[in-house]
Amino acid sequence: MSYEIRLIDLGLEQQLAGRALGDRLFNEAIAPALLGATPETILLLSFRGVEFVTGSIFKATWHRLHPDEGVAVPSMVAHLSDDVRAEFAIYLKSERVAGLEALDWSGTDVTLATLHGLLEDSAMNALQAVTANAGSTAPQLQCASPEVVSATAWTNRLNELHRQGLALRQKAGRAWRFFPLAREVRRG
Repeated sequence: MSYEIRLIDLGLEQQLAGRALGDRLFNEAIAPALLGATPETILLLSFRGVEFVTGSIFKATWHRLHPDEGVAVPSMVAHLSDDVRAEFAIYLKSERVAGLEALDWSGTDVTLATLHGLLEDSAMNALQAVTANAGSTAPQLQCASPEVVSATAWTNRLNELHRQGLALRQKAGRAWRFFPLAREVRRG
């Protein structure tokens, strides 16, 4: 599957701190990028040049793109310094969710991403299965898997990946086909 990649520069300053600045970044940089976006659009939040970020920035930006009820437009972070990467991982763990850092991409494809935060082993196995078998349905992944797990369990795992913005789904008759956001995903 091909995506539309939209790179959003959040590197206004070397240090990003505070909810007010986070709200401003969302309203002035992210919200305009959402106009006309579809589920096949991936937003890459670029932190190029940023050396320090507080959790309040991620709360005002990332969390608004990844609400508890599910993601409308998938997003990833990019260009993270070591300190920003560590803060992103801490934020995700505190929220008990996972997120992707894009490491390599083109205009239509993320080729390599790192997973940060918390993701159960069964959901990680499902993400790896979707990555290896893009466009598969839960019953197809069940048949291809050595695990003795029901199609319903596969559906639940895949829907959780979709809810967290780690996979895209498209209706295919009565089933859903699931697609990875990146061709390769590694644990961070």
